[in-house]
Parts: sequence; structure tokens; C-alpha cells
Amino acid sequence: MKKYVLIFVVLFGIITFSDILNFVPYDYDIFIRFRNSAGWYKELKNVPFAKFVLNDEGLSFESYFLGYLEDIDYKHGTDKNIFLSALASDVLFLAKGIEISVENLISFDANYYIEILKTLSKDSALIFETNNSDYVIKYFSNLIGYGMKKEGDIYILGDSIFSKSIDDYLVLAGSKNALEYMINVYNSPNLQFKSNSKEYFKDFDSGSKYWITGFSKGNAIQLNFPIESTDEGLETEYVKIFGYVEDSVLKISIIQKTNKEEPKVTFTEDLMEEIPVLGNYFAGISIGDSLNVMRVLEQWTVTLDSTSLEKLYDLTSSILKNATSTFYIVGDIDESPNLSVAFLFKLSDGLQDIERTIKKYSGRYDDTEDQWIIDITDEYKVYFYEFEQFFVVSNIDKETYSKKAKIQRLTDLAAYNYLDRERNYNIKIFLDLGDFIQKFLGINISSKLIFWEEKDGHFIKYYLDIM
Repeated sequence: MKKYVLIFVVLFGIITFSDILNFVPYDYDIFIRFRNSAGWYKELKNVPFAKFVLNDEGLSFESYFLGYLEDIDYKHGTDKNIFLSALASDVLFLAKGIEISVENLISFDANYYIEILKTLSKDSALIFETNNSDYVIKYFSNLIGYGMKKEGDIYILGDSIFSKSIDDYLVLAGSKNALEYMINVYNSPNLQFKSNSKEYFKDFDSGSKYWITGFSKGNAIQLNFPIESTDEGLETEYVKIFGYVEDSVLKISIIQKTNKEEPKVTFTEDLMEEIPVLGNYFAGISIGDSLNVMRVLEQWTVTLDSTSLEKLYDLTSSILKNATSTFYIVGDIDESPNLSVAFLFKLSDGLQDIERTIKKYSGRYDDTEDQWIIDITDEYKVYFYEFEQFFVVSNIDKETYSKKAKIQRLTDLAAYNYLDRERNYNIKIFLDLGDFIQKFLGINISSKLIFWEEKDGHFIKYYLDIM
């Protein structure tokens, strides 16, 4: 009887505690996990933008990738479904001594990821949950076009990828030392991230609700966004990444802990909902963060001989110094494509200072339309005027702006109300992705994107929702 109890205990321990995160060493800089991708992939295909990327009516990424695998099957007599089952279960990437930029994690070209597989760094590894390890590693060798040999229980692909299986996991590493270290860590709880960083691990365990989870120390994961609002000297302690699909929306959140404490922005009045629908992109940016951007722009004016840039800096700085908590941007890219844009400011006192700046650059006042005009070139003009709650700087004249503003506001868009969350922000951006795609590719889809950045003490939180 005792023998059976012992067997049960051992089996229970294997079932309960065997986890792909057991491979993550305490001293590694990055790990990114994709959990149960088979189930999440079905959910992902309900997201309009993902459907556009994957389906034949859009970019045909799925058909292209499956066709690529079918060519491999034809040449080598293999079965892609066994390989796909490994991709669809539990996948883990981890590394040390490298830096990864967030925007480089996503590509719509299958060859991009194949090249990444070919060039695993010496201290990086890729791990799959599979009970067909020998078959999957052979498929990998065909996929990346590397010859394969076996030394003992280790497969070697080319001369730079080393692979071995343990339990129901297949490990591929960029060096033999890294491979042996991963196996040792898996069998040694004292070397594991989850044993040494319990305060972080609760967000990453197998019972979490997320499809994608990730963690990095320091600047191992670079957060490079189109609008930067961070100060010089900012250092990152760690970054957490989470992603899942809910109600046909892909939701990604990133939490960055830094060495600087920032006051939390609290709005007494946020006017973003009042932005007129003049185009396909909208943004709200807190004044404190906009001044950080302008300091960078000021450095450019010193190093570049650009009269236009000096005008832009002088005019915008003057307006920002007299603005209150947030300024807003709305714009459109038409079929030309010519950029139409309006900057909207809720002003405190200081209109006279702005008017003096406009006159400095030969601005003229149009009393018929009640607007200032600066002729940048014979064909390009910038207009300055007040309209309702805003002072507007735009290449759209006041008459055109007022007509469009009366038709529709941002709050009238159902998708904005569906995606928007009631929270404070330093930066918020709303994009009509469907309009971009229709104008550039002629394909009609209903897809939107919303992005927030929120500072709160030592944390900067980023949220990206795509439908």
C-alpha cells in the first residue's frame, strides 16, 4: 500500500509542479510566454484587425504560413500538424545579455521569425511543450534550413542551435552551455525565477488569465513609442507585459517600474470627447509631457539650420506655456496623402503673448474669419483661431473646421465609447485603423485602436486595446 501511495505522490508532484516557467533562471533578463495559443488563436481571429491580417480577404498571413509549411511537408514527407501542435500549446522565450525593442516583437512576415530562430544568441532559449520532441526538432531543422546531427541526447542544428527534451518540453538554445543550464534550472528550484522573485511570480503562474506574459529587468525590453513622454535620466527597474483577448478586443498592458517618482495626473476637466471628428487619429497629451517633447525639439533647432523648425518650436512653445492640463490633436491622412492636422489647446491667460509671437513671424490677421494666418509657403498656410473651448492651430481654416466640428464629436463614435476607459492619462491616442487601411489598401474593415500612458508614482503604465 505504501508503494502505491509513494507512486501517487510522485505522479501528483510531476503533474502539479511541472511548469514551463521552471526553466526561467533567476539571473536571466527576459522571458516571454505564450500560453495555450490554440485556444487564444480562435479568440484572436474574432478581433477585426487580426482577422484582416490573418484572413485571405486581408493580408493572408495564415494562408502564407500554412503554405510555407506545406512546401516543407512536400519536400521532406513531414506533417505540419505535429509542429503546429507544439506552437499551439505553451511556448517560452528567454534570454540574457540582449536588448529587445517592443515593436520588433511583432511582424506580419513569417520569414522574420524564421530568421530570429536561426540567430538565437548564445544565452537565449526557446522552449515548447510537446510530447513529440524528436519529430518537432527535425521539423525545425527543415524549417530553418539547417543540417542536423545528434551527439548523445543532444541535437545540434547547424553549428549554433542545441536542443534536448525533458519531460514534455523541447528546449532549443543558442549554445550548449545555455542548454545545459536550462535543464539544470528546471530541476533546481533554488535557481528558478519563481523561487527567487515570488513578489513578481504571482502575475505569471499557469493559472493566470493571460495569453501573453513577459518580464524583463532593466532596459532589456526597450519601450519605444511614437510619442515619448519620459524624462532624461529615467532608469527602468523592471517591465511586465500582459496580453489577452476579450470581447473581440486584443488587450495589451505594460507596467514599467522606474527610478523616478512622478505625480499622478488627475483631470478636473478632460475635453478629449469634445474633439471634432476631422480625421482618423486623435490624441490627448498632458502639458507636462508635451514640454518634455518640446525640449527635445529645441535641441534640434540648435543643431539644424531649419527656419521652419524654429518657427514651429517658437509658436508651439508659446502656446504650451499658456495652456492648461492637456492639449489635443486631431488629423487625417487623405488619399494624396496630405496631412491635415489641428492642435487644440484649452488656454489660460496669455493670448496676447501668442499674438505677439505670430506677428513676429509675419502673421496677418483676417478679421472676416477672425483668425491669424502665417504663410509658410505660397501654398501652405497655418491658421490660428479660437473655437468653443479651444484655441486651434491648424492647416485647416476656421470656416472648414467649424463646419466639420458641427457634424460629429469623438464622443459620438460608438467604437470610442466601447474602447475608452474612465481613467486619468498622460497620453491617450485613438486611431481609426479601418480608415487607414481603406485609404491605403482599399480594403474595408471596422477596426479601431486606443492607447493610454499613465504615470503613477514609480510606475508608468501603458495600455493598448485593438479591435
